Amino acid sequence: MIEKGRISNIQASMLAITSLTIIGHLIILTVVMAHSKQDGWIAGIFGSALGLIGIVSLVKLSQRFPGLTLIEILFQHFSWIGKILGLLYLFYFFIMACLATRLYAEAYKRIMMETPMWAFITVILLLSVYIVHKGLETLGRLNQVMLPVLVIFAMAVVILTINEKKDYTNLLPFLGNGLYPVSLGSLTVMGWFGEFAIMGMVLPYVQNPKKLMKTGIYSALLTLIFFLGPITGPIALFGPEEAAKMAFPTFSEVRYIEAGDVINRFDAIAILFWTVGLMIRISLFFYGLCLGTAQIFKTDTYKPFIIPFGWLIGVGAVIFAKNYSEINEFLFQSYVPLNILMGAALPLLFLFITMMLKKKKAV
Repeated sequence: MIEKGRISNIQASMLAITSLTIIGHLIILTVVMAHSKQDGWIAGIFGSALGLIGIVSLVKLSQRFPGLTLIEILFQHFSWIGKILGLLYLFYFFIMACLATRLYAEAYKRIMMETPMWAFITVILLLSVYIVHKGLETLGRLNQVMLPVLVIFAMAVVILTINEKKDYTNLLPFLGNGLYPVSLGSLTVMGWFGEFAIMGMVLPYVQNPKKLMKTGIYSALLTLIFFLGPITGPIALFGPEEAAKMAFPTFSEVRYIEAGDVINRFDAIAILFWTVGLMIRISLFFYGLCLGTAQIFKTDTYKPFIIPFGWLIGVGAVIFAKNYSEINEFLFQSYVPLNILMGAALPLLFLFITMMLKKKKAV
């Protein structure tokens, strides 16, 4: 076994929550608001329920093949088609790492417009390279320390924006545009939860495999809770139409906060905390990419792959899109179907096939 480290169920849950929540705040809000407007919170609830399809399937699959990562399961138990799909998952991890790295640079460009993008990308990847080199236990422990801090900051934002000119009647009428917009928003949230697929590289190293189902469900529930505030806040403050046009709605909301003469640049603090969240997320997908590649080549360690993949992710982040408009185009056209395929449809199919094969052997 290449990975010798172990993490607790709580640490695994927290990794999933951080990875999902940070990308939800940065980009998923915009897509859901564009589709569902003031009913975005309803789409969040229904989409989270749909997202459990992929989470439950992946957990069940992991429990059927204890000690094996998603890549190992595909390569060892699904013949040649499994090998193709395993390579597809590695490419998916690479794309998600590139996207997160580029989003980090785009977020920083909002407040440091003169700094070249490659500088931001270099900084975050150097941090991620170090974390991945230290291993899964370090990643889990670091996130266990940082996530509560992120939650406290998020709660502070909610409290400090209570006195702003929020009008929660902007959330009315419920289902004012019918069910179709809510359905589109729900599929977006389902696709977002599909990113749980990366946990297929982590679940074999969780200390208590029997409680993995609770771990997955709690992760989904808490992620939904952390999503409802950011989806309703910008709508109440700016209105559904205006909020849907914003690249980073929560960032725009945070800019309204002033704490007297003491702190009046909460946007800079928000960027700092998003840095921590994106660093964890990038490191998680980066780790999955390196570990999966090492398992394919059957090497003793994944560490020789860290630097080459670090360079590739950096280059990939730069060429991912010419500008934010192209990123937005990817989010609206490709992100959701890609994640539903990789995070829900395929895990469900894998689970179904293994169940059928087990029944066939029993007969």
